[in-house]
Parts: sequence; C-alpha cells; structure tokens
Amino acid sequence: MRIALALAASLALAGAAHAAAPAPASAAAKPPPSKPEQTVVVGPTGKSIVLTPALLAGLDRAEATMIDHGKPHTYEGVRLTELLRLVDAPTGARIHASADRDYLVVTGGDGFRAVYSLAETDRSVQKRPVILADKMDGAPLIAHDAPYRLVVDGDQKPARSVYAVARIEVKVLP
Repeated sequence: MRIALALAASLALAGAAHAAAPAPASAAAKPPPSKPEQTVVVGPTGKSIVLTPALLAGLDRAEATMIDHGKPHTYEGVRLTELLRLVDAPTGARIHASADRDYLVVTGGDGFRAVYSLAETDRSVQKRPVILADKMDGAPLIAHDAPYRLVVDGDQKPARSVYAVARIEVKVLP
C-alpha cells in the first residue's frame, strides 16, 4: 500500500512539473492546420480523384446515424464504396482474401487521421453504410465539418468520424 501511495505521489508531482513547464517555442508558434482546399481519394495503385459536387451528383447516396455529444444526428452523403470503386480499390466481390488486409487512412483538414479496414467500409461486407457526408439533419454541413465528414452508421460517438476530410487513401498491407 505504501509503495502504491508513493508511486501515485511521484506520478502526481511529475505530472505537475510537466504541466508547469513552458511549451516548446516551436509548438506555440505553429498555427492550426487550415481547412482543405480539396478532397482527394487515392486508390491502391495511386489512381486519384478530386471530389467535386458534379462528380458526387451521380453516385449512390445513403443516410447514416451517429451519436454526437449524446444526440443522434442523421447524415447524408455518398457511400464510400462508390468513391473507392472510382480509384480501382477492391469493392464488392473483389473484397476477399488479400483485399481483406487493405485499409484506409482518412485525414481531416486539422491533421487528424483515422484508420478503417477496407472490408468494414464496403457495402457487400458491412450492412451499415459508411458515407462521406455533405449534409447533417437535412442541412449542409456546418463550416467546421465541411466540405465532407466521414460517418459510420451506428457509431455511438464521433471518435473516428473525420471532419473536413482532405484525403482518403487506400493502403495495401504487405
């Protein structure tokens, strides 16, 4: 018991010392990342597309519900499978064997990144839609989330819901 208390006190003192230490000059001087000027989707071979409203207009759309700050919101957007198909990523029947190891790295305008398995985003494998949303509760996304937000239907909190999506890249696990 004494050892545990001594360890806890030591950790508390170390944490207080760390909190009191000034931030490095380089950290204080960095401005926050800006919103993306464009959203790019990159396939496993390097083929890429820049998303535009015209490109998205003809693609299959879906709704996804996500809980944000304890409140459910309904998002609407293009199914991620549709975008991945355009950059020659394995989709549908091609999701098997080695493609099960492929994954996506989704990067937001603020630099936040989330990782998803390719299979969990594909409508042939996953019953719940994964979408690149451009609307929330029937209205355009708020400026903070725009131009697009990645939403996984049924997620109970937005921890991996990337907002202001700048890049979606398919990676192949060796």
